[in-house]
Amino acid sequence: MSPHEEPLPSYVNARARILAAYLRLWATEVLASEAPTHPALPARLAYLDLYGGASRLSARSRAMLAAATSAAADDPVLRSELGIIANAPGPQDPDVAQALRATLGPASRMTHAPQLLGQHHGARVDARLDAMRPLATVAWVEPDGYLGLAGGDAWRCLRRPAMELFLVVRYPLINMGATNADVAAQLDSFWGAPRAALLRESLVGLGPQQRLHEILDATAARLRERGAVHIIPFFLRDGHRLQEILFFASGDVDAYTRAKEVLARFSTGREQGVPNYTWDPVAARYRRPLELVRPLDALANDLGRRLANQIVTAEEIYQRHHVGQPYVLQNYVDALEWLAARGRAYRMGRRMRILR
Repeated sequence: MSPHEEPLPSYVNARARILAAYLRLWATEVLASEAPTHPALPARLAYLDLYGGASRLSARSRAMLAAATSAAADDPVLRSELGIIANAPGPQDPDVAQALRATLGPASRMTHAPQLLGQHHGARVDARLDAMRPLATVAWVEPDGYLGLAGGDAWRCLRRPAMELFLVVRYPLINMGATNADVAAQLDSFWGAPRAALLRESLVGLGPQQRLHEILDATAARLRERGAVHIIPFFLRDGHRLQEILFFASGDVDAYTRAKEVLARFSTGREQGVPNYTWDPVAARYRRPLELVRPLDALANDLGRRLANQIVTAEEIYQRHHVGQPYVLQNYVDALEWLAARGRAYRMGRRMRILR
């Protein structure tokens, strides 16, 4: 970061740590289970950053690329198995180019040198990924303003197989623009014109929380329409208001499970141990004196009804039940213990028999 650049907002630092943790989990759960590939062969995991080096000088625009590069340089598996593809400035931006070179400095320790793309990167991305043929591509898409939202980079990413997409939506920007006629064309491209028109009608007269839910639903529906099967929204706050929504989208349930594990770990709020998928540095300092919402009780009661007279493990229930739910594996362990403590289940070795 140059001395003229402002420090990164705390929520940007938080999502940089989320990305680094996700890449490291990919390494330990998938890549480390097989022998390393020969250095002359392509990388087995690709990281695609379409905005990290392009045309913006601020450290914020390079934060995610810096996180991915540093994580790869420090992790022995990622160091040999990760390939980075990033958008880069043209020769008319020497200051940006210099800042990008500094960001990519740790990549000198990686087996595969980063591949930098100039303008009109869509076809070039496809060509690079086709040549690499990775097991999966982790893509970070952070559209810049309304024109960035209209650009369709997230939708182009989702067309590709084995894509694990992180999409950043700056909530104040999209909330203000949702009913603004001046940016209607751009948001029509983002949500799709019919859905955007319905959304504008539905937002009239709604309070802030209802507006958030409507915008969430419209964005998730658009992601599914463009090829995503599993979606997780994660909220990034600055203690005063919601700044960004980080959507994870993929067609692969294993990718969804990995992302859920990482996002749950970075959640600053929990009710009975169930993560709220929100990073909020202010809320994390305070505990509620009385939990009005008791999601673990609800989970345990639901499992008691669904699994009566069955013999199960927490891992088996987790695999069958967790998709589309906020619960992580430890919540299922705790729910079974909750049932056992109330005489509604009893242990049979590693397994548990559910009575009711």
